[in-house]
Amino acid sequence: MACAVQTSSGMAMREIVDARGQRWRVWETTPSRAEGLGGFGGGWLTFDDGTERRRLAPVPENWERLSDVRLALLLRAARPSGAITEYRGPDRRRDERREGERRLHDRRRSR
Repeated sequence: MACAVQTSSGMAMREIVDARGQRWRVWETTPSRAEGLGGFGGGWLTFDDGTERRRLAPVPENWERLSDVRLALLLRAARPSGAITEYRGPDRRRDERREGERRLHDRRRSR
């Protein structure tokens, strides 16, 4: 069963359950800049289950009123979003720090 929520910012948010029983939150994302976003420049629907994030563009008209079944079909068509799918777990900061240190070392060596 879907749960329609109006957030404090006035943004609509829905909650659906997919065929595997996974709960997803769905909301519309509108970018502040459309440059370099290709087909996502006009905004997209964001699907988030807490570990994975997907997006679908363009945003379907009246998506807030679509049935759970229809939203679940749109979820299947949505593309993985790099921000969450590239998450490397709790060691991410350590890995990023090491990468930064490596780059700094390479720059110093090349001088």
